[in-house]
Amino acid sequence: MTEGEGMATTEKSVAIEAKGLAKWVSDGNDKLSILQDINLQVQTGESLAMVGPSGCGKSTLLGLLAGLDTPSEGEVYWAGEAIASLSEEQRSLRRNGRFGFVFQSFQLLPQLNALENVMLPLELRGDRDAKQKAQSMLSEVGLAGRERHFPATLSGGEQQRVALARAFVVTPDLLFADEPTGSLDYESGARVMELFFNLQKSLGTTLIIVTHDESLSKACSRRLRMQAGRIV
Repeated sequence: MTEGEGMATTEKSVAIEAKGLAKWVSDGNDKLSILQDINLQVQTGESLAMVGPSGCGKSTLLGLLAGLDTPSEGEVYWAGEAIASLSEEQRSLRRNGRFGFVFQSFQLLPQLNALENVMLPLELRGDRDAKQKAQSMLSEVGLAGRERHFPATLSGGEQQRVALARAFVVTPDLLFADEPTGSLDYESGARVMELFFNLQKSLGTTLIIVTHDESLSKACSRRLRMQAGRIV
């Protein structure tokens, strides 16, 4: 069952699709099923929240859609291209500059300051304007004047805003977020949520979020509920 207002498939192209997706692990004797028979489409520019109890398979599905893990069965398509046919190097090349990631644990590099953390994905793709673009994006998320601060000297909300800036600075086609407000207090979470959707709408990014945050999920254009490894 999907909740909320869906996007018209006739007006949008399909950014990402899963067909017959399943994931299980085996210890040689028993098979533990994590995901079963997952079929979904996410339209270009759509914001999709995946909700459900802990252990229902949300984060596993996110990893499969992002190509960070491989399914036991079924297929994932990026803009119509089956990613099973791609090598890991080819997947990385497809993701580079097109995909953004935001996680609950921020995953900032502690030895780099805020500006350097945001510059990193731009430098990896050889962008000559990395510093200027990173400064502009930090200003966009309200961190002008905090560029030289290292993660350890920033609050949780500030660190998550640096992570947002790093994810959006490459103007990604797709952004995957796993519990992006899970480590934040209410006020910081609300600020991050507002930034999320402002940036998503201004850049036209397709957004896929795993969250327990009801206000965050309801702000998405569509909500997908999972239970025991299935879409219910």
